[in-house]
Amino acid sequence: MLTPHGETAEKLNDVGLWLPTRGRRTKKGPTADKNRINITSEGLCDDIMKYLAPSLQRHRGCDLVDINPGAGVWSRKLHEVVQPRKHIMMEKDAELYAPFLQDLTARDNVVFIPKSGIVWKDLTVMLREHLKGQAEMSQALAPDAAPERNDTLLISVNLSMYPPKSFQLFDCVSTMVMYQFMSSIRTASLFQRYGLVRMLIWVNDDGKRKLLPRSVVRRKRSAFEASLSCEWIHEIAGKDVEIENRNELRDEWINMESGYQTLRRMEAAGLTPPPGRETYTYRNLTAQPELAGKRLAGVEQPRLERPFRAELEEIEAEHNARPTPDLLARLKKLRFRQKYDHEDSSTYLALIQEREALSRLPPDSPEFIQGDAAWSRKILDLKKNTRKEFVMVRDNYHLFRQSPPSLLWDQRPYEPLAVHPEDFFPNIPCTLLDFQPKAMHPLLRQTGPTTSRAGDMSDIMLRFWFAHSLLPASKAMDGVWPGFGQLYDQCPSLRDTARGGSPLSGQGEVCARALNPQQWEEVLEAFIDWPFRPSYAQLVGRLVDDHEHDDVDDESKTSAQGSPGTS
Repeated sequence: MLTPHGETAEKLNDVGLWLPTRGRRTKKGPTADKNRINITSEGLCDDIMKYLAPSLQRHRGCDLVDINPGAGVWSRKLHEVVQPRKHIMMEKDAELYAPFLQDLTARDNVVFIPKSGIVWKDLTVMLREHLKGQAEMSQALAPDAAPERNDTLLISVNLSMYPPKSFQLFDCVSTMVMYQFMSSIRTASLFQRYGLVRMLIWVNDDGKRKLLPRSVVRRKRSAFEASLSCEWIHEIAGKDVEIENRNELRDEWINMESGYQTLRRMEAAGLTPPPGRETYTYRNLTAQPELAGKRLAGVEQPRLERPFRAELEEIEAEHNARPTPDLLARLKKLRFRQKYDHEDSSTYLALIQEREALSRLPPDSPEFIQGDAAWSRKILDLKKNTRKEFVMVRDNYHLFRQSPPSLLWDQRPYEPLAVHPEDFFPNIPCTLLDFQPKAMHPLLRQTGPTTSRAGDMSDIMLRFWFAHSLLPASKAMDGVWPGFGQLYDQCPSLRDTARGGSPLSGQGEVCARALNPQQWEEVLEAFIDWPFRPSYAQLVGRLVDDHEHDDVDDESKTSAQGSPGTS
């Protein structure tokens, strides 16, 4: 974990900060945060710029705010590409990193501020004193005016840490800061007061899925709200894995089809990953070109890459080479599991195809009415664990088959570049995320006591919504406030297959967690226009207790949206 690779990493290692100490330190040296991870690979930064440089051209001559530049390898490369008119560096550990940044700080257009960029008091002072050339949006003059993209300001932040530093209910302070950045888009605060400002953020690799999930199971409230506020979230570079965590599982045919669509976009843009930066997914896709352009999900039997499959291959090889009673016993169990897995997959495919066929029938036809009821009965007749897995398969397929696919991951313009431990010091792989905020729905921007508070109501409603994410949307609406579910038909996109809806009822209805952003905006509009809509205070009184049962990420998020940053 502390093996230096390259000149910059060697210099960091020579500082001695990361050496294990017992008792008092005898050698006096700079004091700094040992949890921070530095990007030290020039090659990684060069490879990233091959992907990013075209989209960064619109930022040439911008104001560049650089928080936690550290050893400066990434900051130097970003400076070269965007040629900023002003490059503002905020570095709390100035004593340690100033020597690494001397060539940059010596330039006339670079401002070095030895303070933390994630302490909002210090950040606010910097914005006021050093971004005088940036015009703040005046919502007071035009409260309904949509914010516009501001390419004259670019933000770069390194939030990666190891081990993670916990803060309040957060497992890592960087997670809290990320949520505050997301919240600032809706409230037009921090950098977003100057318009819709792009952000390039380095984070711990395990934190990327909270905002950029690859499966409906990980699509929590934080990820959904990010899709409401961002035009895109791209994973530019990150740790490569061959088999996803069990919480990320979805049909491998969806992953394959999504991957081929991404390769098509890469080819159109003239992008290929540099040698050594190809992900396992990229290598797998390019090894099977005959599948490109085909409809795979919903045609082939769903396949979930479970750990037992790899074990089955290993045990079969061992048993063929040298059979033993223990190997044979284990082999029989795994083959039995494979048999039932295959049978379940056949059932899932038949149900998915039947649901699609029913969706194409006129909803008032006898065939549809009878088929709709029969389909729901089939789901309810499944065994508990089989039904639970099918719901996951159904919702993942539903999100993917929309146009465009609802998960931001499936809209990616390229496969991420694979990073390696030696690209960083300490040697912990991190992820670079690219955020482009968008103009949110006008109702979502209505926050605070001087407005209709529609945005605040949406926030409270979503806490309940994703705490009960497996409910059919109509029941989730009724759970928000009694009687609201009767307005289900006033949200036509929920039944419109062309907009991500489903005409089926019961088990075929759109699940709460499977709504897309446009459908949520329609639900919110119906709620705000509802004559029996409760006041904001009444809604808080009814739903705030449900927040206690939300997932940990979202529980801790509450404090993030109102709390100050930390160092």
